[in-house]
Amino acid sequence: MKGYKNVIRQTLIVEIEITREIMIVTALKEGFTSKNTISLSKRIDHLLNELDKINKRDH
Repeated sequence: MKGYKNVIRQTLIVEIEITREIMIVTALKEGFTSKNTISLSKRIDHLLNELDKINKRDH
């Protein structure tokens, strides 16, 4: 089970980083308060919460 959690953890980290890069580009093009930027920010928050849940289960 630990290997499975590590795969999920790494997948979440990659998805967070990719979404963060997209959010930065979107913010620079559309503005920091655009609907798309805020939506991406919320997606990152969700992914970070999921990562936190997995990390807490290991401790």
